[in-house]
Amino acid sequence: MGILDGKSIIITGSGRGIGKAVAIACAKEGAKVGLTSRTLDELNTTKKEIENLGTGIKVIIKTADITNYNEVELAFKHFYDELGLLNGVIANAGVSRMGDTHDFDSNTFDNILKINILGVFNTFKAAYPYLKKDDKKNKARFIITGSEAYPQGIVKFAAYTASKYATVGLQRTLAAEYKRENITFNQILPTMVDTKLLRGRKAGDGNKPDSVMNPWELNDYYLFLLTDDANRVNDQLIMSSDINAVKKIISEAPTDKKENWEKFGDYLEEKAPKTFNNVKKIKKFIEFLLTR
Repeated sequence: MGILDGKSIIITGSGRGIGKAVAIACAKEGAKVGLTSRTLDELNTTKKEIENLGTGIKVIIKTADITNYNEVELAFKHFYDELGLLNGVIANAGVSRMGDTHDFDSNTFDNILKINILGVFNTFKAAYPYLKKDDKKNKARFIITGSEAYPQGIVKFAAYTASKYATVGLQRTLAAEYKRENITFNQILPTMVDTKLLRGRKAGDGNKPDSVMNPWELNDYYLFLLTDDANRVNDQLIMSSDINAVKKIISEAPTDKKENWEKFGDYLEEKAPKTFNNVKKIKKFIEFLLTR
């Protein structure tokens, strides 16, 4: 029995990187998955890896340019036809480029904004008619892959940083606008991750700096937000730097301090009060990590 048994989950940008890792993790936990990106070969590779797990999980693929609403709309109609109402959607597709802002190509800047902002909007708009919104005890989940470029800002990544500020504003708006509907909106904000977005063709070569996360290290973030335990978690920004700090403290904590949030929370507040304040609103996630 997996923690996502029977749920239908769609992941954009799932041909590689974070999206691929999360798609495989969802399938391992029993979810039916729909995969979309622009590149068919990458989608087929992800699909094959899931099918090779031998789980018998249904996996559907459909190419789409996330900036083209008509293509995204057709993709979600296809997923609905094959998988039924959607329990969760992960707006993960993204792109970045580095360059001096004064010399940055305007078309490239525009393309980054379209993929990273318009792409999230298109994903929500296309998914909305098919979200399972009929049960307040089992709300639909809309999850955005953000970045700790918010609220820090990254030198020479003006377009990317601007787009990640924008996804926070978009989430705030969606959470307020749809607060009476059974949908939750949350965002995961990783630090640097070993993907093509960060390291280009070197991604996955085994030589990443220690400060760079592996894509699969984020799986638990997405899995938690898709579980029943996260039904009341809404409009949260989950920073990987905070969670990495928590994980380190968990690894060092005495066994009796890791039995539940109450005991660990007191321990965390004593050891790292700033981190405690940053994560206390997502204590359900910390409980999830304690059981993992």
